[in-house]
Amino acid sequence: MKNFINMIMIAMLSSVIAGCSNEINASLNTEEIKFEKEDKVEAEQNTSAVQEAGKEKKDTVWLEGKSLFQVDATDGKMKYTVYLYAEDERRTILEEDSAKGKKGDSYFTGHYSVYLAEKGSKEAYRQEALNNSAELSFNPSKEQVYTQNMRNKTIISIFQSKGENAVKGQLLAIKDGEVLKINTDKEVITSSKAKMKNINQKYLQTAQNKNDRWVISTWLFNEETLSVSLHDRIELNKEDHSDIDWMNLWLKEEALYYPFKNLALSVDAIEKAKQGIPLGSPYPIGTNISEIKKSDPNYIKEGFENSSPFVMYPEITYYFERETGNVTAISIPGQRVRTFIDEITAMFGTPLEVREEVLSGETISTYLADKYSIEFISDLEGNVSEIVLMKTKNHAAQ
Repeated sequence: MKNFINMIMIAMLSSVIAGCSNEINASLNTEEIKFEKEDKVEAEQNTSAVQEAGKEKKDTVWLEGKSLFQVDATDGKMKYTVYLYAEDERRTILEEDSAKGKKGDSYFTGHYSVYLAEKGSKEAYRQEALNNSAELSFNPSKEQVYTQNMRNKTIISIFQSKGENAVKGQLLAIKDGEVLKINTDKEVITSSKAKMKNINQKYLQTAQNKNDRWVISTWLFNEETLSVSLHDRIELNKEDHSDIDWMNLWLKEEALYYPFKNLALSVDAIEKAKQGIPLGSPYPIGTNISEIKKSDPNYIKEGFENSSPFVMYPEITYYFERETGNVTAISIPGQRVRTFIDEITAMFGTPLEVREEVLSGETISTYLADKYSIEFISDLEGNVSEIVLMKTKNHAAQ
């Protein structure tokens, strides 16, 4: 079985990546499945009308003509419209190409305020979310204001230029009929060349160029506390790209995110493997691939490797039997665990077999788990680059 990174390189460079929705990505976190039921209950509970007391109001028809941006947003089953408007808005035309935009672009500056209205309402009410902000500047030809749906709540992202190739964001959301700032434990900065990305209903990802290194940050959104915290961060040098230019693809393809550390190895991994249960997937070996594709249709690619058909997602790959469609092997990238082979042997003991791949320099350490086996593939430095759970040959037909 080829290294995961090599496979994804071939997939990315030989096909157009399928669009990735912001809906539940069941193959990434098993807890996503239970979110569906929780969301239905929580959505029914979130029925707050816009708070009006003590707030300045404006006619929504007037705001539609005057506001620089307006976006739709939800909180539970409530639907709203959010307007961004500045009484002191100034418009200039850029005279030359710069970080602000291209020559001839319109550029708007002012002290912008947020107004909130229930969807279809005739009145919108001014919010305090940006009251203490300095002037903001926008080039409508750039994506500086956009929304992302995270479970029952819409995140409204407002980005401002920070240096030549980066933007810094303020994140807002609606709670109890008001637009509030989302608390962040660190600055949310991303490349001006691409939007912040949804990974699923819990995680967001940003990427920025810092001191000639790409810094990829993964953020955890907490709907209850209305906060975003740094979950994972990694710096990539050019030599870290391996056979794939991760950043070029990250910037270019909205569907692609960098696999992040969201799995923890534990001593019970072998016991789970004995049941055919892999890390990071709710689908055990034996699940029919049609069931997986139906639950999560936004896979990157499907194809064949050594006559074995596979379906590939950014964070996991399923191999299955051509005749039955039943999954026989599952591969996840080492980026999701960030561990070394020495730590694996300390945790699980001496592997049944260790073999070296002469051409790649990789080492494959194999552990048995009844009718299954786990392979930990590590590079020359001992970093685990791939983990594979599969049926053993003696049980392949069972």
